[in-house]
Amino acid sequence: MIANEAGPAAASRRDADAWFTPGRFAAVLAALIFLTFPGIILGQETFFYRDFGLFGYPLAHYQRECFWRGEWPLWNPLNNCGLPFLAQWNTLTLYPPSLFYLVFPLSWSLGVFNLGHLFLAGMGMYFLARRWTGNRLAGAVAGVAFAFNGLTWHALMWPNDVSGLGWMPWVALAAERAWREGGRQVAVAALAGAMQMLTGAPEIILLTWLFAGVLWLGQFVLGTIPRWRMSGRVAAAGLLVAGLAAAQLLPFLDLLAHSHRDTGFGGSLGWAMPVSGPANFLVPLFHCFASGHGVFVQYDQYWVSSHYLGAGLMALAVAGSWGARNRRVWLLLAVAVLSVIMALGSRGYLYSGVKAVLPQLGFIRYPIKFVVLAVLVIPILAAYGVSWHQAAAANSTRERKTIQSVTLLLLGSMGLIVWVAWEHPLVKDDWGATWHGALERAGFLVLAPGTLLLLKRAAEFKLQILLRLGLLLLLWLDVYTHTPTLSPTVKRSVYEPELIRQELKLEPRANEPRFMETLAAMDKVRATSLSSPEADYLCHRLALFDDCNLLDDVPKIDGFYSLYLRDTQQIIAMLSTEDRPNADLKGLKDFLGVAYINPAGALAEKALDWVARDTYLPLVTAGQAPVFAAGADELAALARTDFDPRQTVYLPPEAKASITAKRAEAKILSQQIEAQRLQVEVAADAPAMVVVAQAFYHPWRAYVDGARVKLWRANHGFQALEVPSGRHEVKLVYEDGVFEAGAVISLATLGALAVVLFRRRPGSPKAEVNILASTGGGGNSSK
Repeated sequence: MIANEAGPAAASRRDADAWFTPGRFAAVLAALIFLTFPGIILGQETFFYRDFGLFGYPLAHYQRECFWRGEWPLWNPLNNCGLPFLAQWNTLTLYPPSLFYLVFPLSWSLGVFNLGHLFLAGMGMYFLARRWTGNRLAGAVAGVAFAFNGLTWHALMWPNDVSGLGWMPWVALAAERAWREGGRQVAVAALAGAMQMLTGAPEIILLTWLFAGVLWLGQFVLGTIPRWRMSGRVAAAGLLVAGLAAAQLLPFLDLLAHSHRDTGFGGSLGWAMPVSGPANFLVPLFHCFASGHGVFVQYDQYWVSSHYLGAGLMALAVAGSWGARNRRVWLLLAVAVLSVIMALGSRGYLYSGVKAVLPQLGFIRYPIKFVVLAVLVIPILAAYGVSWHQAAAANSTRERKTIQSVTLLLLGSMGLIVWVAWEHPLVKDDWGATWHGALERAGFLVLAPGTLLLLKRAAEFKLQILLRLGLLLLLWLDVYTHTPTLSPTVKRSVYEPELIRQELKLEPRANEPRFMETLAAMDKVRATSLSSPEADYLCHRLALFDDCNLLDDVPKIDGFYSLYLRDTQQIIAMLSTEDRPNADLKGLKDFLGVAYINPAGALAEKALDWVARDTYLPLVTAGQAPVFAAGADELAALARTDFDPRQTVYLPPEAKASITAKRAEAKILSQQIEAQRLQVEVAADAPAMVVVAQAFYHPWRAYVDGARVKLWRANHGFQALEVPSGRHEVKLVYEDGVFEAGAVISLATLGALAVVLFRRRPGSPKAEVNILASTGGGGNSSK
């Protein structure tokens, strides 16, 4: 351990490090975010790339529409013949900060919402690293690195993921304070954990608590705090997080139980980091190729385009791992190394072994996601490197030689990587971009550690401040320039509502029929990347690709979601597994209300065309003869060419004892259809079936003349009920008791926490709930 240097010069340097107060760092961080994304903040443009435009923005639009109609977005009738919305978890429906984009213009506010979570991530990392190192400059270095790196920048296309990343250091910080201090800090940790839980980023949430668990286990083994007390505090925090998020978690678990996912789901999938991936921490474009809109991606995985943190930052992290020798640093280094090995998937062997012991690990479908832990930990190691160097005496040569040796070692590694890129190129490699990028990274690799070394030689306080600001600027600029683009932007006008509805000349909606994309059309759109961002996105909108249909309130057969209702999805899969001719499955398409479909075997110039079908049925029909079948027999019957949904409805065998209806003359006299409520008037000459081509899910309730009746699963995954002869009023209402129970639990937990947080203890002038207050602990402590 190096003793702190005494004297005026050392005091001046410590004052310069201390200059980075939370307020000043926040100003620096906000300025860097503005320099990176001025067009987003000023409202001139917004994000659109990949899932932002195809998933994140459309879901936010639907949530916003429901908000202004004054209803909870529990059910989405526009995709997959209807499916739960709030229960998807990643829709951010119950995440409090989402109120920002619900109130302000969405095409501006959603992009700013994402950038706000970069700011949240940077500030959280600042406080976490400052607490652990005892040095504000070190905290600022870590904060800039976590807010600006390839992964967090790329995550801007996922509002839920970037929100989860934003809370990651806060949860780790709050959890540690909870098990150390107990009391109100347990409540604070519960609030931070619940906020992250409501973002709906499951893998990021799991990795956050895995990281916190590793830290807790380290403290548990050391025994510096009574183990029973630590265990109780962590358990209490976990239960409180579950209670606060119950309104979201209970509907999600309910949907999961009825979804297409099972223990074997995704077993054959697995985007993993390629073997060359670890080299991208130094040479970001090594064995990468340019995809749509100039974004470079790795081979074999498409989850994240970059995990680059900065070559200069890597030098500081390696120096910190070597020089700041304490148990926490060793633990963090182990987490970083193991996370990269796990990210390699089966190529790293460790993942396969761990998954064999813990099959639940399949919850993280793509092993590449384990790199999130490395991206979290490496900035903290760099902070330890800064703190270790700053704590040393000015005339000490050990730190200088260590940093110089690390820099030379990494420069040599970069040279070796570039040589491999030259001698063993892959088919899509861009050699020019690779070596140009490596040369620029080498410059930053020298400049960042060099700036840190100059801090010891600067005599004037102002120069010391400028050098420290320069170090932060270098770290930011390294990431800013490491690839041509990571988050392409587009004019906000591409998100104008009703744009495609007008193009397709659709009439105002009223029991509107559905669109159905063919597999050929989807493949064509998926493979198309137009040079103009505006044209490219409008192409996807015109094809109603993924969830773009939500922007125009147009119903369609499919959609892009994490969870689908199992039985309904089996029916949809029958239509979409092949590009069948229009004549195939005609009866099934008629039943589902398919009024528009792409041309059969759509060619390139016809891929976006829509062909009208005039035999489709409305959403609600009546009078069909019930036939009782189940499972494979029922699916086979629905796929037969002679299936006529006007004449027949298939019901489960258990309905036979309750159903008296036969084929009957029945008419729908009137109807009122809303997202979560259907009201129709039916006239029948005998007991009759009323069939609704809407996905069956248990929260739907059926009423005939105000009396509750049984709602049956029909045609394998849809809805039907029986009405007596005569004229009757039929209502279908979505009543989610699971959500209501979760909301009660969440509100009760929140009320209990409010009492804990704001009650005054006897003799205490005020409640102390400040999560940011430091409790001491220097950077070289072994705690």
